[in-house]
Formats: sequence, structure tokens, C-alpha cells
Amino acid sequence: MIEIAQILKPQGIKGEVKALPLTNVLAVFNSLKVCQIDNRDVKIEKINIRGGYLYIKFASVNTRNDAENYRNKIIKIDKQLVEDAKEDDEYLVDDLIGLVLYDEKGNLVGQIVDILNYGATDIFVIENDGRKMEVPYIDEVFKSTDNGLVVDGEKLKEVML
Repeated sequence: MIEIAQILKPQGIKGEVKALPLTNVLAVFNSLKVCQIDNRDVKIEKINIRGGYLYIKFASVNTRNDAENYRNKIIKIDKQLVEDAKEDDEYLVDDLIGLVLYDEKGNLVGQIVDILNYGATDIFVIENDGRKMEVPYIDEVFKSTDNGLVVDGEKLKEVML
């Protein structure tokens, strides 16, 4: 199971909730009919995406008071559903943590140990020889290849300055 959204609050009076997506693979929400909340299966009537938020109507939730019980809950689904919905050049955080990065010449750059996001872009925390560096994810620095991600060493130096 993978976390895909956090319910923020009830929305309106008919049992809808407002949620923050925790995945960049928004296509997974297009056909989602069931999810798990607190290890229980919950049927979904409809999902709308507006302004970067999800507006979800669960089948068993029909009032604002019912929706209040879901405040701050995490929505989980089978990871395979996200894998199936993502594009070939999209990665999941789970896939990237632990990934060893090399530059285009085969030199070790380091290992991704964490991914942070402060709103503008993902920040890769890369560790090498006990030193950690935080590098913003920029397409010019990180190139997707058949072997995974490769780092452009020159662009990395520019970003690090």
C-alpha cells in the first residue's frame, strides 16, 4: 500500500472532503473506485481535481459531520495502481530513495537518501562519503536514461554554487 493523499477537512454539507495529493501521478485518481483509510476499504463515488487539491465524495459519507471523521486521515491504495498510471519518465519517491547516482562519465555522485519538497520543486538529498548535499530536481541536471537517472556533472556544479 502507498499513501496517495491526506484528507484536510470536510468540504460543503453533502459529505465531500478536501484532500492534498501526496503523489505527482494524478492520473491515478481518474479511475479510482476504492481506497483504504485506517486499514478499511472505502468506496469512492467521485473525485475532482481543482487548484491542486482533490475533492472526494465517499459512498458512505453523506453529511458534513460524517466527513469530519475523516479529517487528517491518509488515503492509501495498492502501489501497483500508481505504477500502472504513471508515465515512463515519472518516478515514485519509493523508487528513488536508495538510488545510486552517477554522472555521464560514470563517476559516483552519491546515493539519494531523502526527497524533500518545500513547494517549488523536489529537493534530492544526496549522500557521498558521509557528506550530504541538497540538490533541486531540475531536468537539465537529472537525465532519465534506460539505466535510470544520470547526473550532468557540470550542471550539478552550477546548481550547487
